[in-house]
Amino acid sequence: MIKVESVSGLRELLNDKKNIVFIPTMGNLHEGHLSLIDQATLISRTVVVSIFINPAQFNSSQDLEKYPRTIGQDIALLRPYENVIIFVPQLNEIYPETPNKNYDLPPIANELCGKYRPGHFNGVITVIDRLFNLIKPQAAIFGKKDYQQLYLIKEFSKVSYPTIEIIGMPTIRDGNGLALSSRNNLFEKEQLIDISFFNQSLTNIVHRAQSGENYQESILFGIDALNERGWLIDYIEVRRSSDLKVALPGDRHLIILGAANYKNIRLIDNIEFCIDGSN
Repeated sequence: MIKVESVSGLRELLNDKKNIVFIPTMGNLHEGHLSLIDQATLISRTVVVSIFINPAQFNSSQDLEKYPRTIGQDIALLRPYENVIIFVPQLNEIYPETPNKNYDLPPIANELCGKYRPGHFNGVITVIDRLFNLIKPQAAIFGKKDYQQLYLIKEFSKVSYPTIEIIGMPTIRDGNGLALSSRNNLFEKEQLIDISFFNQSLTNIVHRAQSGENYQESILFGIDALNERGWLIDYIEVRRSSDLKVALPGDRHLIILGAANYKNIRLIDNIEFCIDGSN
């Protein structure tokens, strides 16, 4: 494991490296992140993991301030990985000037999470653009928990970085089905079972849809169940998994995506499924 904090230091380390695999993170690492790194080490001997809390993708300064900062713990988790370069830049290394570029993103960037977090995905693409340009990887790995983000990064990369392979990896969950997330650390330990009900509700909606029930009826049933437990729903929708367009009759490969708030903390999750009943 090698830790580097400057752009110049990173470039020096990567100068003669080929087949670089890159995993961007905002720190507060967990088993979900480690599963991405494990996959990266299977396909390359040069793996770069960035730890950078990107202010451009936060919609409020309060949300940015609340984001967990655990760099010492993160470094300890990564220490066993011999071939991993950890890039931990300061803000001015990534943004020498205040970023203000508006990217031409697909309309889906303003739907789902984009509807409730205006400018969020522009901020995500801003930092991805900067990091891809610095690191010049052959592949980049992302978790599917942020499915909309993954889709938008793929679409952006097709045009701006066509030689970079974008790899999506399955969401890692705990024993109760809760998707591992840095935001989970904002809850008390005894609340983790409560928040796993979000995934359980999405799963129930999927099962009802697979049994032939109308999507909207299934979703309304799930929203009612969540509301009864104190959740505030931003959205729960069924889309085509291939392009995130609204699912039409006859579409088989689907995904349910949801965002909801519990105790003023926002969580997202999704489940890919097939309408014939097989996931």
